[in-house]
Amino acid sequence: MNYRLHLDPALHATYKALPDEARGDLSVCLLNAMADPLAHSEPYGAEDGKMRTVARGSVSGVILIGVEEIILVQLTYIG
Repeated sequence: MNYRLHLDPALHATYKALPDEARGDLSVCLLNAMADPLAHSEPYGAEDGKMRTVARGSVSGVILIGVEEIILVQLTYIG
């Protein structure tokens, strides 16, 4: 099953402002998570199967896994 990705407009603006390499790294994380979110993420705090962390290079994100949708709720760039 492939999940749909949802980004809040304000968070999408932050994503668009990332340097190319960081934006590419986050894109890879999100695309992988859309195919199988539990296999391509780590628990965010206590494992509940809903809030997960994706990370690559200098960027990380927190995703909320819904029934058919993944929501990016936090984006962190260290650069």
